[in-house]
Amino acid sequence: MNQPKTYTAASNQRYILRELWHYDRSTIFYALAEIITQIGKGFGTILIPSMIVAFLEQYQKGMITQETLPGAVAKLVTFFVGYSIWCIITGYLKRRNQFQYVKFRCGTMIEFTYQKYMSLDYVQCEDEKVQQLLKKAGEAVSGNYRGIEGVLHYDVELLKEAGALILYASLISGVSVWLVVLLVIISLVQILSYKLANNYELKHRDAKAKLTVTQDYLDRQAYAVENGKDIRLYQMKEWLSGHYRAANKKYQALLAKEKACYFADDLFGLLLQLGRDVVCYGYLIGQLMQGMSIARFVLYIGIVSGFSTYFSELTMMISQISSCLKPVGQMQEFTELENVYHHGEGVRLKDEKEAVEVEFSHVSFSYPGTDHKILDDVSFRIKKGGKMALVGINGAGKSTIVKLLCGFYMPDEGHIYINGTDLATMDLDAWYRSLAAVFQDAFTYSFSIADNVTCSMGEDYDAEKCREALKDAGLWEKIQKLPQKEKTFIGKEVSEDGIHLSGGETQKLMLARALYKGCALLLLDEPTAALDAIAENEMYEKYNEMLTGKTALFISHRLASTRFCDHILFLESGKITEEGTHEELIAKGGYYATVYYHQYPMAVPKNGQEVNHIG
Repeated sequence: MNQPKTYTAASNQRYILRELWHYDRSTIFYALAEIITQIGKGFGTILIPSMIVAFLEQYQKGMITQETLPGAVAKLVTFFVGYSIWCIITGYLKRRNQFQYVKFRCGTMIEFTYQKYMSLDYVQCEDEKVQQLLKKAGEAVSGNYRGIEGVLHYDVELLKEAGALILYASLISGVSVWLVVLLVIISLVQILSYKLANNYELKHRDAKAKLTVTQDYLDRQAYAVENGKDIRLYQMKEWLSGHYRAANKKYQALLAKEKACYFADDLFGLLLQLGRDVVCYGYLIGQLMQGMSIARFVLYIGIVSGFSTYFSELTMMISQISSCLKPVGQMQEFTELENVYHHGEGVRLKDEKEAVEVEFSHVSFSYPGTDHKILDDVSFRIKKGGKMALVGINGAGKSTIVKLLCGFYMPDEGHIYINGTDLATMDLDAWYRSLAAVFQDAFTYSFSIADNVTCSMGEDYDAEKCREALKDAGLWEKIQKLPQKEKTFIGKEVSEDGIHLSGGETQKLMLARALYKGCALLLLDEPTAALDAIAENEMYEKYNEMLTGKTALFISHRLASTRFCDHILFLESGKITEEGTHEELIAKGGYYATVYYHQYPMAVPKNGQEVNHIG
């Protein structure tokens, strides 16, 4: 059995640098340049006071005369001008790199993540573990100083501080090696103190995360427009607010304890710094009294202070990088998930638009993680170019058959054959091009009507074909009256001029999408649920006219709507209990007939004749 792959801090760092190298390798070189300029800028800040003091010392002692004063001043001015230019370059590099990191995160890594999710098999998308992994992976690309971008920011800071420490340690050792040892010891003790506080925070991170999930959920529910009616009608405002306050109170309690730990760390750090300053400054004052120049004294005071500061910041950077790297590992794990079915390989249809024959052979299926059989030994055949209706009460397994036909799942037992080929051996990417489906829970995107129909951007679509699809779907009469016609946006999230479609209009739009695509097999999973019985019947009759020469499977809970089909299957508790034409099933007087007459009591036979309730 293969052991699960582990993602170490080093492997996560390599992953980020590898992806950044592929994206824009110049950014890495600019980052190195920023590190060098940052070290120089920090040292320059310490050097300037020392140079000024040295200049004043030399002038007071007469080492700088009236004749040499202009030259000495010119050297100082030159240094200040050079240092200012150096600072400008440092600032430019910092801003440039920050912008590049944002571009890298938003332009590459975010898209990479959701492209991966959209390419996963549907069965994986519904897997709770995959959903949780996706949420964790999303944290790697969720902010400027989090995840991948955070690592890039903090890596620069870490290397800057490490470089400065090496420089400062070498300079201090020129005065006393023991001072370096003392500074390292004090800094290590300070690191330990910070680590204890940080460990307390990490220990409660999961508890905070759970509370944050609850708060985020309540935020979404409070702001969701579709919830607005119920919130007002049932006066849920205080109820939802109460849940939010309860979660927030627990979160604040955890946060307060964390702050107390960090406050204790800060207080202990101040005491350590006081001890450090007493020892270091006392030693340097002693050296000053033994002849060290004031300029050198000022320089070493700055170096001692800078050394401790950089050591402290180095510890914080290591902690920050460690925190940022964790979701990067989870992102790697997510993006390396492999599809469980065939994609880009396997059997393909010779003609992706030619009608197909479909056969279910003793198919049984349970959803992953459950033992309940949704389908139990289901067998049927749809002839090439045939139209079959699948009817039954809710929960009978009708939509599951559609999901299996789409290749979203594979049977636990039995086989699904397309033109005699087992669907499990077929290239699903190619099969998707042969399929069109209209689902009951259809939704639109906040793009133009044409975009929603053609799934294309801008003008990259067949405008005439798009309009024909809208006409056939019964939407063009409304759309042609709009100022921008099919270029009108749906919803107001992107465009203020957007329109809202009713449930029935949305389902018609989904039909137009299916018609525009063209297909070998059309699946209609209760696509007219938002229509009344008469409108539904008219829509199905329109489908019948448009699907000449195509294979189709219709699903409806209204039994009369699919009477035009060649064959009807009645599904009950995952089994096919009755099949035949509408007239045959009514004549049998079985459960199909019972449900039909329950739905349409006006159709109960009178004098031996069934009443046509639709007319």
